[in-house]
Amino acid sequence: MTAPGDGPPGFEAWLDELLGMGHGRRVAALGPDRILLTKVAPGLPARVLGAVDRLPALFDAAALRALMPADLPPIPAWQRAVSAVFDDAARAGLIGPAVEAEIRAGVESLAALLDACCWTADGPDWRPPEAEKAALREAGDRLAQGSGGLFTRHYGIFGGRRVENHCPGAGVARRMFWAAVSAILGEEQGAELAREVLPSYDGLSFGPVV
Repeated sequence: MTAPGDGPPGFEAWLDELLGMGHGRRVAALGPDRILLTKVAPGLPARVLGAVDRLPALFDAAALRALMPADLPPIPAWQRAVSAVFDDAARAGLIGPAVEAEIRAGVESLAALLDACCWTADGPDWRPPEAEKAALREAGDRLAQGSGGLFTRHYGIFGGRRVENHCPGAGVARRMFWAAVSAILGEEQGAELAREVLPSYDGLSFGPVV
């Protein structure tokens, strides 16, 4: 795909008509069959992804599980563990308040996804029935689909090109999701689910973050 620009002739008017004036989206890249949009400010993806790289505990199921309070339901307990990771990183000067807030927005989205999959998770002794395991598999599969997954929005076709917006943090979200699942269910059971969706799964090593 080519570097960012204004899009093909007539594209801005098409987008304004579709989304209304002031939608805030701009062209991030142009390809022969795709126009990629973004609402993210320049530099933000690199800043956030760089900060996440300094927080390996977010992807370490054992570390997260050790930080999860035993008296909470599993998803709030995972969120509390993530907050502990953030607190430790802030004290160590690894992240500042602005970047932490940007990462927390993604954590809240993942928590909502986990809540939707684990609808009976209401206490510390919860164990997922098969229906909820299937929901986690489906969510993980959609996170693994790249531009066809949960983190992509499709706007339509312009001049024979797909117009879409793909979250630059999707790869990070995928890794955080499976770390969370493994922490919530136990590493062995979480890894088993992940392998069913991602045959190359090897302890949350998913290759390059895209």
